[in-house]
Amino acid sequence: MTRADLVPFNELDVELTVGSGQVFRWRRRGESWIGTDAGNVILATRTSRGWRIESWPDDSAGWSFFRLDQSLADIEREICRLDPKIRDVVKRHRGLRVVRPAHPEEAFFSFLCTPNNHLSRIFRMVWVLGDRGQPLGDGVTQFPTAQVLSRLSEHDLRECGFGYRARTIVNAARELASRPRGFLTRLRSQPYDVAIASLIQFDGIGRKLADCIALVGLWHLEAVPVDTHLWKSACELYFPEWQGKALTEKRYEAVGRLFRESFGDLAGWAHQYLFYDKILSYRRGRPPV
Repeated sequence: MTRADLVPFNELDVELTVGSGQVFRWRRRGESWIGTDAGNVILATRTSRGWRIESWPDDSAGWSFFRLDQSLADIEREICRLDPKIRDVVKRHRGLRVVRPAHPEEAFFSFLCTPNNHLSRIFRMVWVLGDRGQPLGDGVTQFPTAQVLSRLSEHDLRECGFGYRARTIVNAARELASRPRGFLTRLRSQPYDVAIASLIQFDGIGRKLADCIALVGLWHLEAVPVDTHLWKSACELYFPEWQGKALTEKRYEAVGRLFRESFGDLAGWAHQYLFYDKILSYRRGRPPV
């Protein structure tokens, strides 16, 4: 495919992808979805033959954001070959992709909104932060920098319903703003373990949040965030002896290690299928995997 092509539905499901807990500031407009990445506006429009992906001012931003340089059919085929047990999960979510945002700060702060939270509330909170950014037109804004967010007060965010997360976000913004410019971007070129160790130095960031940030914001596709949803799937599929037991630090490590040993650089992709399948199964009342 080239950037002028329509993207077939089996290669991209925009609604599924932007609603799967990776990004939180996309909105539907008729047959389109509109969002931003760094200083670019991305518009994805559903047609009868596939998705038309447009972005401006950089016309390649949408293509890069959705990783359209990679064949999803090949990724799905390889995941199913590596573990046939999740074939049905992959088939249920054809078109689901792991995104690749240009700048990592939006992912960093977005995931700080997620602890003990649900998706609809996370969406609202991330929009509150995003509204502090520069307007890009079409009713959307560029996500603000750490420097901008560092000027917020904990009181401001608590008034907006952030609860205890307000303190974490303000402190993280101030700490990140004090780091050398491009600190998060440089973690993309560091080994996965180094990136995780750097992230958990921030107050309020534990292993699960670090893995979320590493997978989406830092492009470390071997990252496997183990939340309650993935924990249940992992127990059902791989660790039946742990069903009904607590997710300890040692078990967290065991789940991530199994995914990395089983799927390699596709561990994060396999995680995304299982994570969102579990969420949707609860919404629809369908029995889990």
